[in-house]
Amino acid sequence: MGTDLDASAYRGDMGLFLRHVRDLIKGAPVTCAPSATVAEVAQLMTRRSIGSVIVLGEDWAARGIVTDRDLRTRVVARGLPATTPVGHVMSSPVIGIGPGALAFDALLEMTRRGIRHLAVVSEGRLLGVVSSHDLVLLQGAQPVALAREIEAAPTEESLAALAPRVPSVVKWLAAGGAGAAEIGRLVAELNDRLVRRALDLVMSATEAAGHGPPPVPFTWLAAGSEGRREQTLKTDQDNGLVYRDPAVGQQREAAAYFEHLATRMGEVLGRLGFPPCAGGFMASNPRWCQPERTWRGYFESWMETPGPEALVCAALFCDLRPVAGGDEVGRALWDWLCEQAPSRVLFLRHMAKSALDRPAPLGFFGGFVVERTGAHKHQLDLKARGVFPITQAMRAYALSLGVRETNTLDRLAAAGARGLFNPSEVAELSDAYEVMARLRLAHQLACLDDGRAPDNFIDPRMLGKADRLLLKEAFKTIAWVQRHLEDRFQTTVVT
Repeated sequence: MGTDLDASAYRGDMGLFLRHVRDLIKGAPVTCAPSATVAEVAQLMTRRSIGSVIVLGEDWAARGIVTDRDLRTRVVARGLPATTPVGHVMSSPVIGIGPGALAFDALLEMTRRGIRHLAVVSEGRLLGVVSSHDLVLLQGAQPVALAREIEAAPTEESLAALAPRVPSVVKWLAAGGAGAAEIGRLVAELNDRLVRRALDLVMSATEAAGHGPPPVPFTWLAAGSEGRREQTLKTDQDNGLVYRDPAVGQQREAAAYFEHLATRMGEVLGRLGFPPCAGGFMASNPRWCQPERTWRGYFESWMETPGPEALVCAALFCDLRPVAGGDEVGRALWDWLCEQAPSRVLFLRHMAKSALDRPAPLGFFGGFVVERTGAHKHQLDLKARGVFPITQAMRAYALSLGVRETNTLDRLAAAGARGLFNPSEVAELSDAYEVMARLRLAHQLACLDDGRAPDNFIDPRMLGKADRLLLKEAFKTIAWVQRHLEDRFQTTVVT
């Protein structure tokens, strides 16, 4: 009986998390030289019933890949002769993945890159190729297909029609056994594509309306949970726009252009299901649509005078991530911040102290501390009392170390690599975060199923015994990391 269950999971959605890339390789890779003609490669694909051929150089290293789609779009559609060398139409470089990676990792990489094939490489040796079709057999190509449809959306209306399918991906992944962290990473890739495609459409419309191209390079920034790649179900907009300092006499033109662009983007994102931020933390607010020098001035003032409002702003934008436009300006801003932050002791103390504001909701005898009255009687806020303390703690650690990562678990891993935590502590913190994120997501999906707006309040009494025990252990871990924060940053010296 157990064997049948395992086999069923192995073939179904759980296969994404049980099977490795090596399991999907169907045989030795089919290869050709760059000088082979497209006719020869097409015949080879037909004869071998495959959808791709790896192009090898004289050193036997993979130089590119030719797919059946390449032959259609780059040869037939352009009317190129059958004698054209494949080296002229191949896709390059070849994106590789290790044989030990999970099928889910292949899915994530295909979604991120917008591709359908990955080379499987081990120690520089080409082992084979996996395709999105291989993932279809595991019922795992839904996000890949959606990513391609988003990329090809011709209008704002068509893009808005695709956006509601992202929550269905969340439900599908959760039902298939994905963890909250895994779901957040994949959803971030889809949301990033929505934002990038929306920006492309808005910029095209802006130029068609006579406003011209951007006067200087710029970057569209994600902040908050989207900046950390931890958003699962859509929440409000947390974003910004930074552009290169314009030349003297160009400031007014640049400000007007980007203000118009950000306003239009805010409207389009609203249509895509991202409502405006109640606190105004979005690029359509002129305060968060500024040149580099102004953004650096913001961070300087927050680090020099870390008052309550400054800490709120810093908490959001210290998770910033370049998403659209050219990423050079945004990346330079983030690199500058990561270089400055480690030396700002007072700022770091205040950031760490903010992670102590909500102690773990466990009583003296180990019971859950819940709301006693009001709309959430007998409930506790799993976001504010569980997920956020770890997120805030890892942000403080990362800033103190100059770590570039924004994702909470990536920050934890980086802190462990720097010796801040030992491997068992990293594992314990990671498990605690995953438990709380999983329970929160499960609760929010249940809210949607019941026709209610998702919230973060759970009643511990409604959990199964195992989840109650796991949640208590997770809260104990939060209490431990808060003590660690207090000791490392000496938070008692600030009020």
